[in-house]
Amino acid sequence: MGETRIVSYPPQPPPQPGYPVTGVPPVPVSAPRPWNVTLVAVIAFLLGLLDVAVGVGALLYRNEVQLQDQLGLNSANIAVSGGVILVIGAVILLLSFGLFGGSRLSRGVIAFISVVRMALAVVGLILAIGSDVWSAFLVEIGVGLLVLILLYAGNRTKAFFSRG
Repeated sequence: MGETRIVSYPPQPPPQPGYPVTGVPPVPVSAPRPWNVTLVAVIAFLLGLLDVAVGVGALLYRNEVQLQDQLGLNSANIAVSGGVILVIGAVILLLSFGLFGGSRLSRGVIAFISVVRMALAVVGLILAIGSDVWSAFLVEIGVGLLVLILLYAGNRTKAFFSRG
């Protein structure tokens, strides 16, 4: 007998290769990476490299008497501090690549590390009153604030990190 066919009016031509099929919802386009995310990822990468270099330097020169006198630490304390700084630097390096891709985890951990570094810089600033190194602590606080502002500034940044 007869077969039942559903025909739409007007009839639709078959889809051509390379052309979108009608009736299919459009694929959402991912938000492009804002310039401030690129900048903060580069800053995080450079800070991670600097931390790794400082950590390696502390481990290599932990037995130098002049360094021990300047820091007021013994060789073992310098080695532990250098190791911690090295690990933190390596983590920051890895997280900076996550920032390029829009990772919310990377964003949160980098923000947390920035807040901790700023808090430690404030303590260092208070302890360094009257010495030559207070300006380094001010720079650390300024870089931390810059990182936080760049990580959370604007709707495009929010949209970029909300996708992944």
